Amino acid sequence: MKLYELPMQENGRVVLPSDLRKSLGLSKGDKVLIEAEGDEIKLTTARLRRKRAQAIARKYARPGVSVVDEFLAEKRVEAEREIARIEPDADKTGDRS
Repeated sequence: MKLYELPMQENGRVVLPSDLRKSLGLSKGDKVLIEAEGDEIKLTTARLRRKRAQAIARKYARPGVSVVDEFLAEKRVEAEREIARIEPDADKTGDRS
């Protein structure tokens, strides 16, 4: 961890040192996220948060299995159950009109 001591400028502005901007991949106009908790703040970017979330999700992914396809299959089964519950005679006749 690297510690920076930055002077507060007019209107509450703080200039991030160039090595910090480079390590975060920040350019002019980019937006940063500041999370405040108690007396501490955490500075990051949406891009870095996405990368972190993707890395976490990758740990749970199974090779060759589409999470989207699994989700849709589950929803189809749920929908069929709901239709069967609402229209119990539709299962017997195969007609849902």
